[in-house]
Amino acid sequence: MRIANKLQLISSSVLNLIYPKHCEICTIDLTLNEDFLCLGCKYDLPYINQSKHTLETLEKLFWGRVQVETVIALLNYQKGNQGQTILHQLKYHKKIKLASHFGEMIGELIPHTDKIDYLIPVPLHPKKKRIRGFNQSTVISNGIHITTQIPIKENVIIRNTFNTSQTHFSKFDRWDNVKSIFTVTKPDLLENKHIVLVDDVLTTGATIEACVQELTKIEGCKVTIAVLAARV
Repeated sequence: MRIANKLQLISSSVLNLIYPKHCEICTIDLTLNEDFLCLGCKYDLPYINQSKHTLETLEKLFWGRVQVETVIALLNYQKGNQGQTILHQLKYHKKIKLASHFGEMIGELIPHTDKIDYLIPVPLHPKKKRIRGFNQSTVISNGIHITTQIPIKENVIIRNTFNTSQTHFSKFDRWDNVKSIFTVTKPDLLENKHIVLVDDVLTTGATIEACVQELTKIEGCKVTIAVLAARV
């Protein structure tokens, strides 16, 4: 082992003793080789089976409504499960590094055979972004970029309506809540491009569909969806 690597290992070990890192789920101290999550929690996360059947189940959310190339999701989101815990940590406890870490994992699921031009985070309304302090979809996109090197394009689509949270809405009320809330500001940039639209969670698909509707009005624009968690 090189001297520089030895010094880095010693420094990390000392820092872990003084300022121990904790698992973001169970809160136990992490070992030197663990980041953000202990191996037990990371192993037990409700990962989505990346089978053809599962991907088709996610794609069916958009059948007959908007055209998407495919849907990529890392975790299964169900009320009370670890997928919901992770999302809660990201949104309301500002676990930005954890969101980027999961973004790197999502990046591993994007087929290298597909030519992807841009990553586009689903935007927050400026007011909501100021309240939250960050856009979780952007942070996830940053992690995907680390893995894939696909460039991120923000501000090419904006959220022009500060709609209320959809947490307690019925499926049909969610569709009404997101009608015409997005505007593409730079359509020429997206002509004949294949983009990955990135969001944190996919449940009914209402918000993402509203975004896809605007993107697919652009000539030759193809959309793949990538989310941290989805309900399957």
